[in-house]
Amino acid sequence: MLDFEQALLEQIEERENILFEIEKVIFTKRYKLSQKHFNIFSVQSITMIYAVWEGFIQKSCQLYIEKINSLEIKFENLSDEIQVFHLENTFKQFKQYPEKKQKKVKFYTELASFHQIPIHQIHGQMHTQSNVSFENLNIILSALSLEPFKENWSVYNHPKPNLKESLKTFLRYRNGVAHGGDVSAEEKVTQEVYEKYRDLVRNLMYEIHDRMLLGIKNKTYLRNDA
Repeated sequence: MLDFEQALLEQIEERENILFEIEKVIFTKRYKLSQKHFNIFSVQSITMIYAVWEGFIQKSCQLYIEKINSLEIKFENLSDEIQVFHLENTFKQFKQYPEKKQKKVKFYTELASFHQIPIHQIHGQMHTQSNVSFENLNIILSALSLEPFKENWSVYNHPKPNLKESLKTFLRYRNGVAHGGDVSAEEKVTQEVYEKYRDLVRNLMYEIHDRMLLGIKNKTYLRNDA
């Protein structure tokens, strides 16, 4: 438990340092950027924050799955959500069922062989679809039998934009920049705007840390009848 918690905290601290360095370079005037360079880098800072955010989701999920795998739990005793997550990533046929008879037979033969092995290493790669929105974040958490977020959470509550709205704006801005869209309708990226999204990602990273630790403590990765 301590090793897992330490590894997760190290991931958060590393990303906090990255976010701090981005802010220092672009917004503190320490490096005396020209106005042209400031205009370029300030807009790109949002995509940098997003890269930190998505990277954390991928790495934290990997660490969580590694922790579950280290416990060597029988597959049948894992939660339904984790079983489905692993099966869908192991057998692509669940999402695209084969049409030819030979391929169907091969699928069922492999599936039967799979269930004869009591313990499996759960698939360690979490697909984010390059879009960790509020909805996708909750899909990811639910797949690992972790508590999803509510739309109104922590400081992201009325009268301020709630968490769903905050992530939607963050993603819309990031996608506009990353995909070459029109970002003129969005907020001008000042240091205040940067700090808003920096804090959003930072708050979410620590909350996900807490939910993962609670998941390990309460053994939410197990079936209720295990």
